[in-house]
Amino acid sequence: MLWLTKPRGHYLLYIMKNAKLNQSLAPCDALTCLDRINSAIVESSDLETMLPRVLDEVLDAFQADRAWFMYPCDPETDAFILRGERHRPEWPGLTADGGVLPATEATRAFMAMCYNRVDPIRFDPEQNPIEAQSKETYPRYSIKSQLALPLKPSNGPNWVLAIQHCSEAVVYDQVVQLFHAVGKRIANGLTTVMTMENLRSSEKRYRALVDHAPEAILISDLDSGTFIEANPMAARLFGRSIENLIGTIDHAVLSPEFQPDGNRSSEMSKGYIQAAVDGDFPKFEWTYQNVNGDQIPCEVSISIFPDPKRRLLRGSITDISERKAAEKHRAEFEKRLTHARKLETVGRMTGGVAHDFNNLLSVILGNLELLVLETDQGDFGAELIENGIKAIHKGADLTRNMLSFSRQAQLSPVALDLNRIVEEISSWSGRTIPASIDLKMSLADQVWPVLADPASTESSVLNLIINACDAMHGRGILTIETRNLTIHDDDMGNDANDLSPGQYVMLAVSDTGEGIPKDQINRVFEPFFTTKVTGQGSGLGLSMVHGFMKQSGGSVHIYSEPEIGTSVKLFFPARTEQGPAVVLTRKEKKIVQFPPARILVAEDQPEVMSIILRILAKAGHDAIGASSGDIALGLFQDSEPFDLLLTDIVMPGTLQGPTLARELRAIQPTLPVVFMSGYASEATIHGNGLREEDIRLMKPVSRTQLLEAIRTAIHSAS
Repeated sequence: MLWLTKPRGHYLLYIMKNAKLNQSLAPCDALTCLDRINSAIVESSDLETMLPRVLDEVLDAFQADRAWFMYPCDPETDAFILRGERHRPEWPGLTADGGVLPATEATRAFMAMCYNRVDPIRFDPEQNPIEAQSKETYPRYSIKSQLALPLKPSNGPNWVLAIQHCSEAVVYDQVVQLFHAVGKRIANGLTTVMTMENLRSSEKRYRALVDHAPEAILISDLDSGTFIEANPMAARLFGRSIENLIGTIDHAVLSPEFQPDGNRSSEMSKGYIQAAVDGDFPKFEWTYQNVNGDQIPCEVSISIFPDPKRRLLRGSITDISERKAAEKHRAEFEKRLTHARKLETVGRMTGGVAHDFNNLLSVILGNLELLVLETDQGDFGAELIENGIKAIHKGADLTRNMLSFSRQAQLSPVALDLNRIVEEISSWSGRTIPASIDLKMSLADQVWPVLADPASTESSVLNLIINACDAMHGRGILTIETRNLTIHDDDMGNDANDLSPGQYVMLAVSDTGEGIPKDQINRVFEPFFTTKVTGQGSGLGLSMVHGFMKQSGGSVHIYSEPEIGTSVKLFFPARTEQGPAVVLTRKEKKIVQFPPARILVAEDQPEVMSIILRILAKAGHDAIGASSGDIALGLFQDSEPFDLLLTDIVMPGTLQGPTLARELRAIQPTLPVVFMSGYASEATIHGNGLREEDIRLMKPVSRTQLLEAIRTAIHSAS
């Protein structure tokens, strides 16, 4: 018997069993061995630290030349990975070959043996001699004896622990039990360390999920009222550092005193927090404020965050500023769409009424004008007739205003100088403005010309001036301003953000009157809505202006402050083509006598036809009437030549006014034509027989207008 002193105080007894060199390996003190293995495990926080320390202890405890861990213990795998190896300097192992053991028939057989066993597997002279094993692996690494044990941690695949003796063959009969105990302790250690690693990995994944979450995440302590966790998105949302948010910021600092609905933030938050404490998952909209005091609309969801020692609340906060802006834009679009549909409905209704109403006015006006010719100027009846004619003109104006509101008025846009129009209006309307109202004008130099209908432009400006004077009750400051304006794609919050990019001329009429209440400001463009007392307004003035501006490709905006005043801004598209602007001048029209003419009249309303024929007869013309276009064509073909065609646009039968004109001009190409219509959209028809020089009259047509139109048409044709 021979006692040998070994490193680190371990004592191993080698007993010679026979004359050969085979030795029986005796165990060291079991408790000492297990204690050192246990210390290596306990003092390690991860596998990278634990595995080499444990192998060092195993290598010394069993006086092995080589010790290793293989993973996984699965015979079906493609290769076996060396997870750790320790060896004597003179006996290098698998590490030198890259740490991977190929899956050969022999290695698979070895792993299958380990996979199905729970106790150590001996490869020594007494059990599974090396000479009887594969000629591949064992001789290659000079293995004389080997003791292997499958390790089965509870949280993963099996491992294999093995010790090898290379200098001489040894017998493991006396150390098998200790090796088995050491293996069990190592398996438990693997379970513990891998669990810790999994927890750390899980914590890292959780931290990554929180840190890279698209929403702000805050965890607060309900008892202290402070935050204990915050992610980078929360810091970005509130404009504060994470360190500033955690532990030093109270909940109340992040919210304004009052929410948009007027409720106090501190009171509202209590209800949501209590709901979360009771087990619900409240989701709601909330307005926060950042470090600069800017308010941020958010969507918030809160829930209890599990913790055994503290009452914690987890909040997920999403900035919905863009969504709110989109909702506001959509609401404004729907509002404009509703308004447009209202315009369309009123327009269709107005158009249908206008045609018949204007025909009735034509009959009344014609009869009254003929009656004037039969009445002495001094008679009381003449005054009554004149009042009736004035009422008819007011009725016609009412119809035109309704058509203008519905954007169906007949417009003749030309290039205008708005400065000249303002100056012209102020010169002749000055006598209607009370002396107690101070009129001020701020007109831009070299204002761009605009493309608009002169009469409607003048009417719109005059309407705004009258409204401003009424709002000031005869005392205040009336300001008229013009300014060139360029709107770009990226302009936000401008005075007319519903306009397309381009060049515009703004004309503003402002007063220092009583202003318009905020609850009424959105209704001022509605037809028949007025803030004036009963009897002082029809409610069509601003709606007419609005319709005219929209029909002209522009916009109208109104800004008002109660007790301060109102400003109405008209935005006209600037005329980009070169050319002189039209200057409006007022002149009196009078009837000029001219030779009698032979006129063909096509009109389906008998009352209107009768009046027209009587007016033309009194003016000396030879007029022949036809109740439809088809009858008019027959009369034209069978009668002597006519000097002019006077026709309604819409009539029963095959031939409407424009097609009748085309048929007659096929017979007499130079025939002048005057068209009449009771509906503005009818009067704007192009083609189908209408020419640029043709005259279009909007009913009701006065005697003066009718005779002037006939004279102009015949004169132009001649």
